[in-house]
Amino acid sequence: MTMRKIQVFLREDQRAALRSIAARTGQKQSDLIRKSVDLLIERAQREDIDWREATRAIAGMWKDRPGLEDLSREIRAAAKRRFAFVYERT
Repeated sequence: MTMRKIQVFLREDQRAALRSIAARTGQKQSDLIRKSVDLLIERAQREDIDWREATRAIAGMWKDRPGLEDLSREIRAAAKRRFAFVYERT
């Protein structure tokens, strides 16, 4: 695994807390930062998966509801009126 150097600016309170955690756990600050980045990446990936799973779970749930076409047209028309300035630019 190749590692690349990156510089990060921390607030003083973040720096002090990181130093304290490193001293308490006996781990290097750089190791703690890498673990934190890994946790952030895992969380972002999990949230992305959860979003996709939720979308799949609700797909088709209103397929038998009458009047959706009319409601959909009303919602699109209202959005188009509300954001007319965007449509005018294109």
